[in-house]
Amino acid sequence: MSTRTRLLLASVARPGTIVAGGLALAAGTFLIAGMLLPSTVEVTRTIDVETPPETIFPFLDDLRAWMEWTPWSEVASRLEGAPSGPGASRVWDDPRLGAGSLTLVRTRPPSSEEGAVGVDYLVELEGGAITFSGTIALEDRGVAARVVWTERADLGWNPLLGWTAFGMEESQGRQLEESLDRLKALAEGRR
Repeated sequence: MSTRTRLLLASVARPGTIVAGGLALAAGTFLIAGMLLPSTVEVTRTIDVETPPETIFPFLDDLRAWMEWTPWSEVASRLEGAPSGPGASRVWDDPRLGAGSLTLVRTRPPSSEEGAVGVDYLVELEGGAITFSGTIALEDRGVAARVVWTERADLGWNPLLGWTAFGMEESQGRQLEESLDRLKALAEGRR
């Protein structure tokens, strides 16, 4: 190999090595930062509804009603078991969302002695690899109610999901707000 060919190869290889090394460093930094970001997130949104908790509770306790006020109507899913009360479950296998389930874990109707009126639920994605637990509580304000929706997500240790958790407060919060606005309209329409 001639000296000229060797010099040409050396001049081409050096920038290529620098670019490859820079890309590897950037990818490594991205993954390490993703591992250091929180893998859990909690989002809470609140709305006041001009109707008593007794009018709102049926929308929370029945997963068929969830189709009217949450984004679940956009997901092809099916009910399993009873449509309302603890154990009511909706399951899906969606190309965009993957496989998952939403289950009402606990319900506290207005006549309950168990504390705040509302429901607790669990969403499991991909066999529990990602879980969301949520509480929708109704605070009685006389002729009105305050609806407080809190959702907690555990995204696991996947560094890519750490970046997802980083922006989830805003994106998930917006989805909760839109759902609460629809719930308010439905409940106030049935006064």
